Amino acid sequence: MSLGLASRRFAPRMAAVAAVAAVGLALTGCAAGSTDSQQGEETESTAIRMATQPWIGYGPWAIADEQGYFDDRGLDVTLTSFDGDAEVNAALASGQADVANVASHTALQFVENGVDVSIILLMDAATTADAIIASGDITTIADLKGQKVAYEEGATSDLLLNYALAENGMSIDDIERVPMGASEAGAALIGNRVPVAVTYEPYITEALAQSDSVHVLYTAAEREGLISDVLVVRNDVLEQKPEALRSLLAAWDDAIGFYNDNTDEGRAIIATAVGAAPEELTTAFDGVEFFTLDDNAELLDGAYLDEALPAIIEAGKVAKILDGSAKPSDVVDSSLLK
Repeated sequence: MSLGLASRRFAPRMAAVAAVAAVGLALTGCAAGSTDSQQGEETESTAIRMATQPWIGYGPWAIADEQGYFDDRGLDVTLTSFDGDAEVNAALASGQADVANVASHTALQFVENGVDVSIILLMDAATTADAIIASGDITTIADLKGQKVAYEEGATSDLLLNYALAENGMSIDDIERVPMGASEAGAALIGNRVPVAVTYEPYITEALAQSDSVHVLYTAAEREGLISDVLVVRNDVLEQKPEALRSLLAAWDDAIGFYNDNTDEGRAIIATAVGAAPEELTTAFDGVEFFTLDDNAELLDGAYLDEALPAIIEAGKVAKILDGSAKPSDVVDSSLLK
């Protein structure tokens, strides 16, 4: 069964470029913006089309929908779930979606590729849900020198590995790269084909359970926000519907409040939305932190802007999934939080 974890992977840079380029060829006739303008003023001010994926970090929107928080806030929200980043990217870039749930890295890719969007909400960040795990006597990042490391290129694992190496005065050239998928990386470690793997939940827990010699070496918690997800909005929509978007953020906050007060029920709602049983996602939930609007008021213009995004950009440049042309200040808009 798929646990809806595919969106933990960042789309390779060329995939994002292709998705944006495809808009001009296949979707120029959709004229999604004109659809809103043909409706009444009330619909125009309250209708929000959201592109999402089945990942638990985006799950609070399912809570908002089920608990009626969109209605309570006077919103008409359409949630459309896509299987992959490319489809989400195309929907947003073409105007078929107003807002989208994407990785921080993907938001930077949008701006690099000329898509006019802004980050308006930091939704979640991985803490222990993404990690470097190792076997034997490898106990520090410095011990990775010359070792075979299994990881998925162009993905969150690539970003985490490059950041960890750079923080310890090393580079990707100091290790022996063994590219493979995240699920395969954990299996390769257990099978003694590699001594180090970079992966995410549930594969981390699976590896730890199958071998006493496997241990966690480094997690995304070392740099809060490095592996994170955000809500991006088309800037034309931001200009046209600021109050509706403020209400949307308030509905997110309502959902996080529900989750914090009723965690088991909240997890069950999210698990249903991503197509899994809650118990299958326990370690993934435990390794992800959701952010409230109060958190965003502190972080979005603070540590996320000044520390997390620059770290993502630097690691992404080394991993060749970002070119570094997008500046953090070009991407973040915190005006709706004020």
